[in-house]
Amino acid sequence: MRRRAGRLVALGLGIGALGAGMLALPSMAGVSCTDEALRLLELAEERYAEVQDYTTVLLARERVGGTLGAQHAILLKFARPFSVYMRWMDGPSQGREGLFVVGAWGDRFLVQEKQGIARFVTAAISPNHPRVFQVGRHPVTEVGIGHLLQILGYDARRAARNGALAVLDRGVQSVAGRPVQVVEGLLPSDPDAGYYCQRVVVSFDLENHLPVRAIVYDWAGQLVEEYTYTQLRLNPGLTTRDFDPENPEYGFSRLRVPLG
Repeated sequence: MRRRAGRLVALGLGIGALGAGMLALPSMAGVSCTDEALRLLELAEERYAEVQDYTTVLLARERVGGTLGAQHAILLKFARPFSVYMRWMDGPSQGREGLFVVGAWGDRFLVQEKQGIARFVTAAISPNHPRVFQVGRHPVTEVGIGHLLQILGYDARRAARNGALAVLDRGVQSVAGRPVQVVEGLLPSDPDAGYYCQRVVVSFDLENHLPVRAIVYDWAGQLVEEYTYTQLRLNPGLTTRDFDPENPEYGFSRLRVPLG
């Protein structure tokens, strides 16, 4: 998202049962909701520190140019320090592929379309090129659980220190067939206070402690982003081949056209 209020990118979790992880998660009953929300963030950060790579299907809905678009699904592969492969699975962009590896190809995002004349070349585009924000709210450099946790953690802790964070316990719910603890965070209503957004609803998986859904609202009360993260596989052992445009499973052209 180009403005701070909209840069939330979250990734999600796959299939699993409650298991011992649910029992290890603190109950929010009878204690400060704010303290427990911060503890949920801490648990998520500790868990994420153990993750080297993952795959997921991201269900995303964004408001672009004032219009809230339809939900679409993206297959996502991620590996540290920062390698990303994406394939759009439905909608008008079905079949589009994206590939970004920090430090590679001049730090450009490789994009391969599947329709029109663009299918004959691979665009090598700057992550912050204006064309990126014509179709979405985020540069590829903001994709990932790590970025999500950085933003959530920074603003939640800052607001808590300032006595400006209100947290509502929305209880245990289900997201993509998985049990989650849902918390709603309310931040200052002044957009000039420099916070991420005015309202955010985050679902933490009860087994893995990571975020599975994030819903963001702006200061006008509009839903600006909703991300649901499904079929997450943690530490599947991705290799450099998963982030190689020469991978025969991918459709990148050897002819590249730099943009921006």
